[in-house]
Amino acid sequence: GNPASAILDYNKKEKFDLVIMGSRGLGKFKELILGSVSSKIMHHSPCAVLLIR
Repeated sequence: GNPASAILDYNKKEKFDLVIMGSRGLGKFKELILGSVSSKIMHHSPCAVLLIR
């Protein structure tokens, strides 16, 4: 399935205070074409997100 959706669903179910995740930094062009799991999590998470590069 979609990793971003799975993470967001689990996050909402468990009611976390913080999500910590890594980012590979593929670049804006690839992110535009492929989408970015970390970007989707950052924009839709009900809690704070700490992104590690």
